[in-house]
Amino acid sequence: MAEFRFASDKMQSQKKEEEILFLGFMASDQAYALHINYVREILKIPKIFTLPQTPSFLKGVIELRGNILPVLDLKERLSLGSVHHKKGRIIVVTISGQSLGILVDRVTEVFPSNKNDIKPTPSVIQKSILPFIEGIVIVKDQLYYILSPMNLLTQREYEMLETHFSTETSSTD
Repeated sequence: MAEFRFASDKMQSQKKEEEILFLGFMASDQAYALHINYVREILKIPKIFTLPQTPSFLKGVIELRGNILPVLDLKERLSLGSVHHKKGRIIVVTISGQSLGILVDRVTEVFPSNKNDIKPTPSVIQKSILPFIEGIVIVKDQLYYILSPMNLLTQREYEMLETHFSTETSSTD
């Protein structure tokens, strides 16, 4: 009986190791998710200061506790319109040490998913149309597109953000 209990405990711990937590949110009528490790916080939308000569989906910057944070409108990035600034939320993510705000319509839930339940995005869609979708998972009859925050912007767009909004530039020498 002790062996059975040990095996059961071991199976439960393996199952927990395979579980991944995601933050679920909406952009238009579609559900998306981000791995919770990327997410720093969720904000109501404050005043956004626009930036000249940037793509339309880069809405501008906000001031967050003394730091300047660039903000991307996910709906515009996906060609789905714009997030309503009085109703939406900003998900603050950190990608390779760079913080970025992602405007979404609403945040819905934090949910666990088993690694085995995540389906790959069909390669035709992933490579040519939506390189920022890294997988699909269905939770409680809701299909979530799992976003790869590293691919939300092109390399050139990330370099522009790093040049203009690097946290190192706020220090004086």
